[in-house]
Amino acid sequence: MENLWKSTRKIIFVVVVGVLAYQFCENYEAISKEIANFFRILQPLFIGIAIAFIANMPMRFLERRLFRKWQDCGLKRAVCMALALLFVAGIIVAIMFLIIPKMVDSLASIVDNFDSHVAALSKWGAEIWDRINLDENVEKLISDGFEQAFGKLDEIVAKAATLVVESAVGIVSLLANLLIAFIMSLYALYNKEKFIMQARKFVRAVFSEKTSERVLEICSRTNIALNNYFYGMIIDCFSLGILCFIGMSIFKFPYALLISVIIGATQIVPIVGPWLGAIVGGLFILFVDPPRTIWFVVLILVVQQLDNNLVYPRVVGNAVGLSGIWVLIAILLGGGLWGLGGIILAVPIMAVCYTTVGEWVNKRLEQKRGG
Repeated sequence: MENLWKSTRKIIFVVVVGVLAYQFCENYEAISKEIANFFRILQPLFIGIAIAFIANMPMRFLERRLFRKWQDCGLKRAVCMALALLFVAGIIVAIMFLIIPKMVDSLASIVDNFDSHVAALSKWGAEIWDRINLDENVEKLISDGFEQAFGKLDEIVAKAATLVVESAVGIVSLLANLLIAFIMSLYALYNKEKFIMQARKFVRAVFSEKTSERVLEICSRTNIALNNYFYGMIIDCFSLGILCFIGMSIFKFPYALLISVIIGATQIVPIVGPWLGAIVGGLFILFVDPPRTIWFVVLILVVQQLDNNLVYPRVVGNAVGLSGIWVLIAILLGGGLWGLGGIILAVPIMAVCYTTVGEWVNKRLEQKRGG
């Protein structure tokens, strides 16, 4: 009777999974919409987890280094947590009140002088055209293409301005979510050991001893990979942005702060990010000072080489440990499934999956050879 129940249970499980998969495929749009609504409701929770994760890095440093002689108690945790959150908040406030206003001024200047920039660019292009002396048909084809591109660009700028105005309406909701997220992050940081202990007890209660140890090992490895990756990438992004700003300031490039922030921020996405940042910065330079675009590209290549050879190996190191093709696959999957957040998280998670699967493959091969 027991053997019959075991075999029947497997059949029931397969049938239920098949029915659920069929219903999911049939109602994909409705289910996806409900899932999106569910995650939108939990947005403050995810923001709070992100704040706690980032603040935990300086808090852990304070507890283990500066306040290591203090006895482990609630006071030590409260002091280190307050200092860590003040540090993170100080960086955010500095960005909001020192960098963002100057970036907004730069963007406003570009929008206000957009027509004159396009006219100067067209004049420069006409001079290049005269020097090249192309065939009339080819010249007309290229000219029509540029006119269409600039026409679309004008529409994009107008839509972007409208989008900024519309986005301002959601500031109140965003501030409310940030307040709730901040409160959640406080609670999570103060009681992180308690939450970790509860999670471990849950895993050991659900799975067998062998499986639970493997699950906890993978979770621990994921935590280490995420910490190392984000710690290194934050330093690398700041370093690249500062190097870019110094270089652009020395050679008197326009919009140095705006372009440096863009290039530093896009560095968080490996391989693809630096190129996107350089392309955006190159377009800004092309509008304002077309002849210097080539020199800007040369400067960015030099800065990228300095970062790739001096900064990145030391601060990020082997935190990723993936080849370029796997990084691209991770970016495509993460971006397609979860947008920008997926792109940022996909690389370290893919690194953990790659290492775990590699260990499993090697173990299976050893078992087959031994067997």
